[in-house]
Parts: sequence; C-alpha cells; structure tokens
Amino acid sequence: MPFFSIIIATRNRPFLFARALKSVLVQSCPDIEIIVINDGSATEHQLEYDSFIDSVKSHRIHYFTLPSTPQGHGQSFVINFGASKACAPYLCFLDDDDLWIDPHHLARAQTVITALNGSLDLYMANQAAFLDDERQPGPNWLGDLPGILAKCGNRPDNLGTHTVTIEDVLRSRGFCHLNTLIVRRALYDEIGGMEGSIRWECDHDLYLRLIDRAVVMKYAPVTVAQHNIPDPRKAASMTTMLSEIERRLFQLTVFMRARRLTRHRNIHAYADVHYVYTLKRIAEAYARAGRHVEAAQYAYAALCARPSVKWAGYTAWSKIRALIQSVSLSRHPQHN
Repeated sequence: MPFFSIIIATRNRPFLFARALKSVLVQSCPDIEIIVINDGSATEHQLEYDSFIDSVKSHRIHYFTLPSTPQGHGQSFVINFGASKACAPYLCFLDDDDLWIDPHHLARAQTVITALNGSLDLYMANQAAFLDDERQPGPNWLGDLPGILAKCGNRPDNLGTHTVTIEDVLRSRGFCHLNTLIVRRALYDEIGGMEGSIRWECDHDLYLRLIDRAVVMKYAPVTVAQHNIPDPRKAASMTTMLSEIERRLFQLTVFMRARRLTRHRNIHAYADVHYVYTLKRIAEAYARAGRHVEAAQYAYAALCARPSVKWAGYTAWSKIRALIQSVSLSRHPQHN
C-alpha cells in the first residue's frame, strides 16, 4: 500500500500537466501513487495526454478520464473523484499548472508522520508565486507564519516542523494552498471532502473545515511548490475564466459556510471579518460595472454586518447612485 496518494486534476493543459507530473515523479519518497483525473479535455488535447501517459510507463500512475462537459466538472468534483480512488492513508494534491520544486517534500513529510505514529491530521508547508517563471514578492499563503510562531515562542521540533493550533494558523494573513497540504484520508472523508458548488477558493473552504476538525497539525517552514499565477491576458485557468464578481460571490459562500459549519469560535471570528471584507469588495465591483442597485445592496449588507462611519458614507452614496440609476431606467425602459 502506498503512503501517499497524490491527486492531480487536469483539463486542456497537457504541456503544463507534464511539468507537474514530472515534479512528482522525481520525489525521493517511493511510497506513492499518482491519481490523474482528466476532466473531459478536448479531443486534440486528449491525444496529447494519452501519448504522454503512455510514454511515462509508470505503474504508480492511475489515469482516469471523465466525460466531456462544456465547463468541466469543476476542481472540487474532480478531486473528490480522485480521493475516492485513493489507496493511501494520506492525500496530497497538485494543480496541473503548478509544480513541486522540492524533491524531498514527501520524504520529509513521511518522516514527520511516521514519528507521530500516523496520528497527524494535517501537514502544511508553503509555496512561492511565479509569473512567467519569475518569482513574485511575498510573503504569500503561510509565508508569514514562521515570524508569527517565533514571536509566540513556538519553536520547531527536532525535525524542523512546528506543532500548530487553530489560533496559530489563523494569525497568518493567508491559508495553506492545496499544493502544499497533506491531509489524513480519514479526516478528508469525515468532513465530506471538497464542496462541489464552489468553483473558486474551494481550497480555502476545505482548509477552514479541516483545521476545525484536526487534532494534530504540523507546519514545515519550507517552500516546496511553485504556484504559477494566472496571466490575466489569457483565459485558460479557473481564475481568469471567472469575472471578479463571480469570484467574490464564491468567496462569500466560503465564509458563509465557515460561519455555519465550523465549531471553533476563532474560525467564526475569522470568517466574520472576511465575510464583511468580501461584501465590500462585491459592492465596489458592482459599482465599477455600473450596476449601482446591486452595489447598494451589498454595501448595505456590509454596513449591517459591521457598522462604521466611513462605510456608512460609502453606503449612502451607493444608495444615491442606485436611486438615480433606477429613475433613469424607469424613464428610459428601452435601455434596461
């Protein structure tokens, strides 16, 4: 039985996927299986996938192809499908347009998990952001956590990892990305895996529900992955395919679910702050799009959730613009 199951979801990106898969195959830990799920790629790409998988000739790769749909089944559905095929007690994930840059990432994690006799629920590390293969300034994701832990007197153990709590990780400005998260399979199943209705920041939703239920968590202050930031000029990624408003609405769902489905008050407080922040960003996005009625609605919702003088002024101005727009549309219905 493998120790790790690495799940890679991919769609219409055979060249990038090949780089991602190669970064897994060079891992120094041999106790792995790689579960690749092709989310119904177009025929011309499908041939490239098949050719590359055949050329690798690795018994560790289990390759599945889902039926083609116009927008794909979505990351959450595909990853849950991959998890259902996994045999290992620990699950790892890698986006098809990213790659692992530390060949000892899994070996290091295996040592930590073995030292704890398999009682570890979550293992977290960090990644760096790249645009056109050029590293971008940070800190990103959990990159600020080492400094936070140092100030709290949380020192690394003899394997170089920190035992962390919910309070520790929520002090970070970010969260652990899927590329650098390892989760005990039983815990993943316990929380029901990823939420299929969320198409953006579904990993954030998973992260909050995982830390809510996890008992033992470790953080390794090392950069193990390269996350390639989507180029806004292209429409090949989940991020660039969705408008800002759509992304923010999915983000709002993440924090609404965290407020409703998690048990720890620290997560509730975290979700409350981000919920209000997201409402404000949605209001501003609608305003930029010239949709002032919707902007006023979200501005008012943010004001009710967390009143402030500054935001009260913005909400009042939003309502005025919404009224003007409504009157204009009523007088000129042909422009509605």
